[in-house]
Amino acid sequence: MSKLRHQQLLDLVKNNGYTSIETLAEQLGYSQPTIRRDIKKLCDDNLLQRFHGGVSLLHVDDVRLGYKFKSSHMVQEKKSIAEAILEKINHVESIFLDTGTTCDQVAHSLVHASPKQILTHNLSAALILAKQDQHMVVVMGGVIRGNDGAVTGDETYRQIKAYFADVALIAASGIDVTGRVLDFDIEKVEVKKSMMKASTTKFLLLSSDKFKKTGVKIVAQIADFDYLVTDKEPNAEYMDMLKKNNVCVIIAASS
Repeated sequence: MSKLRHQQLLDLVKNNGYTSIETLAEQLGYSQPTIRRDIKKLCDDNLLQRFHGGVSLLHVDDVRLGYKFKSSHMVQEKKSIAEAILEKINHVESIFLDTGTTCDQVAHSLVHASPKQILTHNLSAALILAKQDQHMVVVMGGVIRGNDGAVTGDETYRQIKAYFADVALIAASGIDVTGRVLDFDIEKVEVKKSMMKASTTKFLLLSSDKFKKTGVKIVAQIADFDYLVTDKEPNAEYMDMLKKNNVCVIIAASS
C-alpha cells in the first residue's frame, strides 16, 4: 500500500510542481503525519527535495546543494563578487547583509571597508564580522533555520522593520530569462523581501552558475534591483533582459 501511495504522491508533485504537505494530504486522503513520513522516505531515496512546508521533484540541475559543499564551490568567483561589491559600497554607512556563501565572502571583504552599521540575519557572516573591530553589527533575532546559520521568522521580520539601510545585499538561488529572481526557502524569501523594502539601493549577488537555475518562490522581479553583480557576463538573452529592466550589471574581475 505504501508503494502505491508513494507513486501517487510522486505523480501529484510531477504534475503540480512544488506542492504543500497540506495539499498532498488532502488530495491523497491521508493524514499529514503519514505524508511527512512518505516524503522523508522519498527524499532519502533522492526522488524528492523538501522545502519549508512542501516538496518538489529532485532535478539534477536544480538540486539544493548543502552548505558545506556550497562553501567550497566557486570560491574564487564569490571572492571576486565580494571585491566588486566593496568598491560600490565603501562610501555607504549602513548595509543589510543576506545569507549564503557569497554573502559570507562579502563579510570577509568588509575587513577592508570603512566603518559601517551592518544588519544581518546571517550568523555565519556575523561571526566573521565580529573579528573586524571597525563595524557595528546588529544580528536580527528569530529562529535558526538550516546549517548556514540563517535566522528567520516573525521576530526577524519585525526587527527589520525597525531599521532602514543605505544598501541591501541580496543572494538568491537563481534567475530566469523573464527576470524572476527565485529561491527555495519560503521563510528566507520573506526576510529578503523585508530587507529590500527597508533599503535605498538593492544589489543582487549571483555567481554565474545561478543563471537558468530555478526556485519555488519568487523573491522579486529583477527590475526591483539597481545592480546585479556576477563573476561572468550572462548570455545575450539575459543581457537583453537586464538592459530592458534598467539593471546595472557589474562583472567582477577575475582573481
